[in-house]
Amino acid sequence: MRLAEIQAHIGSIHELSEIVGAMRSLAGMRLQETLHALPAAARYTEAVGAALASTLPLMAEPVAERQEGPAKKAAVLYMAEHSFVGSFNARLLEAAEGVLGQTDLLFVLGSRGSALVTERGREMAWKAPMATRLAGAPEIIYRLVNKLYALIANGEVSRVEAVYARHRQGGAPAIETRLVLPLDLKALAAKQPRQPPLFNLKPVALHESLMAEYVFAMLTEAAVESIASENAERFAAMESALV
Repeated sequence: MRLAEIQAHIGSIHELSEIVGAMRSLAGMRLQETLHALPAAARYTEAVGAALASTLPLMAEPVAERQEGPAKKAAVLYMAEHSFVGSFNARLLEAAEGVLGQTDLLFVLGSRGSALVTERGREMAWKAPMATRLAGAPEIIYRLVNKLYALIANGEVSRVEAVYARHRQGGAPAIETRLVLPLDLKALAAKQPRQPPLFNLKPVALHESLMAEYVFAMLTEAAVESIASENAERFAAMESALV
């Protein structure tokens, strides 16, 4: 090999190293940004859940789960928007396949994740890009809930579960499945205050408004966890590439 070729090869290695380093730095910054927001997202979900629980005694009768025929489920799968995340998407898809029946619907967030779902031959009822930063999460969750509510109103879906990666410091993310709808009434009842709250809205309107906000909060919290987990996986992958 000529000297010029060797020098060019060394130069390309240095350029690649700089790119990998930049990707690692970006993933690290986004990870830290999201980790700072995680406690607030969890507290907000808890606060809205407690407020919703306080409206249960105001209802004329307990809110009951009503199902006609077999329940059809929608699983919301939070996957990666970009590449270089190792087996992140594959683990999530395996978890989703474990809870989905043949007639259940799959909702996928994440471009790289949806590409993997297509490669595996699994049909999707709905897909959208995954937010890569916190600021983009609310918009995509609004789109998601609007689609879910439309299917629920038409009787096409009676149960919604979220499948996402929960960040774990120093380890691989834990894949979790969270029931979103119907509401877990037993868990909510445990949060009921001794005295009903003071309110100005009609009880039913107040209850329905808080229920919608609670669903939004749960799905957004899962998105924040997913963003943190995706960037943690990418940071680890780039860290290994520099070794």
